[in-house]
Amino acid sequence: MLTRNQFLNILLVEDDLADATLIEDLLGSFSESLFRLRTVKSVEIALAFLETEKFDAVLLDLSLSDSLGGSEAIAVLKARSPTVPVVVLTDINDEHTGLSVLRSGAQDCLVKGKFHRTLLVRAIHYAIERHHIEEQLRQQALRERLLGKMIEKIRSSIDTASILQSTVAEVRQFLKTDRVLIYRCQDGASQFDGEEQKGAIVASDGLPLGYVENQHISAALAVSCFVLVESQSVQAIADVSAADLAGSCKELLADCEMTAVVSVPIWQSGDWETVNQRLENTVWEEETTEDAAENYIWQPATGKPQVQGSSALDSIAENGNTLWGMLTAYNCSGVREWQQWEIDFLQHLANQVAIAIAQSQLYRQLAIANQKLQQLATTDGLTGIANRRHFDRVLMLEWRRLAREELPLSLMIFDIDFFKLYNEFYGHLGGDDCLRQVAAAIAKAVKRAGDLAARYGGEEFAVVLPNTSTEGATAVAQKICDGIASLKLPHARSSICPYVTLSCGIATAIPSGGESRDTLIRSADSALYQAKTEGKNRICHASSKSESSPLFI
Repeated sequence: MLTRNQFLNILLVEDDLADATLIEDLLGSFSESLFRLRTVKSVEIALAFLETEKFDAVLLDLSLSDSLGGSEAIAVLKARSPTVPVVVLTDINDEHTGLSVLRSGAQDCLVKGKFHRTLLVRAIHYAIERHHIEEQLRQQALRERLLGKMIEKIRSSIDTASILQSTVAEVRQFLKTDRVLIYRCQDGASQFDGEEQKGAIVASDGLPLGYVENQHISAALAVSCFVLVESQSVQAIADVSAADLAGSCKELLADCEMTAVVSVPIWQSGDWETVNQRLENTVWEEETTEDAAENYIWQPATGKPQVQGSSALDSIAENGNTLWGMLTAYNCSGVREWQQWEIDFLQHLANQVAIAIAQSQLYRQLAIANQKLQQLATTDGLTGIANRRHFDRVLMLEWRRLAREELPLSLMIFDIDFFKLYNEFYGHLGGDDCLRQVAAAIAKAVKRAGDLAARYGGEEFAVVLPNTSTEGATAVAQKICDGIASLKLPHARSSICPYVTLSCGIATAIPSGGESRDTLIRSADSALYQAKTEGKNRICHASSKSESSPLFI
């Protein structure tokens, strides 16, 4: 309903002077001016006016003498000015014409000579109202499609950074606001992407270069986080310059070029239904406080000032909800009355972002758990180096790879000399310590990324050396034996040396696809047996008596 001093701006497209005069008389016959009418004679002229002025409705004569037909004229007007409702005026009084113009996009159709002033005014008001309802439904459909798109992205992606960046870009485009960002509130107790987080902008769209480094924006966003924690609601300010804000909040927001701002909280909780219900039932109300500049928090419902501190955080913690961050949209010039549907839209998106964050954190925890399980499955529990299972897998893969590349593969098997006697004398705990020190010395000598040191079984260790000749393997084996000797681990029951020593068997071959890797293991084991029988504490090499594959070198 119009109030005093308000009027509707109407554009009349009519080339018949008599009809135009009649319409002007009908709309101008009120005691108070409710309409401001501008008359033009063609659609082309009407389009020019629509580009430069704002009209509430268009009255269009269907029988214009210009080149455009009736339905075509409606289509052109709706295409160029989709937000302006159209009421058609026609000389044709039949149902087919009325249905045709409505299908073309007109809001109503009136037959000339068949309507009076009240009917014309009612048609204009109804057209504006229907168009407003249609626009609301269109916006709702757009919001639902965007929410559906975001939900689908969240379900199909675990990349939190990508989800957050996509969210701010979509929000800025949809709301047609200057800048949108997602701020991660300072909280040393929680983590984002595996790192402890301080207050930071984690996603943004529309921010100028160097804006993120601005200390004022960090302070303003940190204050907003405290406000959201205290209120557990939305912070919506239509005009920063006129708002009653505590302390120096207004100056902070102005320094950040914020003239109208809305921030919605992103809660971290397992009970999303409770959080969503709270957000829907709480309305932000700006309140006045006379606290000092450092006390930025106020209570929306009562207007009682709240001192910045842990009470708000404790209150949220008691409910099982913590503030992860906030989704903020703002304009840099001019006021903006944030509509309820805009706030609802941002709240729904914030809930989806919260789910994406929780999903990402869960996936990260699962990945860490799987990594630990994989490590347990491939590592020897006593020595900390690769176990027999991992050794078998690596040897199989390297055998196949080097068979294709026709390159040598060396295998060394070590055995601790007189280890049974060592265990009997020093006990099993002493034996375990000996095994750990020997394993560490072997692993230290094996430095290439593709090499593998593993516990083969009991007091035996194996080393896989891809693309390594006999000479190279011998050098590595000698380095390992020298490292063990340098440890000078006492061995009171050894008949050859007062310290722990190793025997080593080496086999080197160019693998063949027609042979098994077991051939290489048997050859290295035979060389180790030879080293044992020849007196221990030595290195022996396998030899091949035939030219058959695999080719031993």
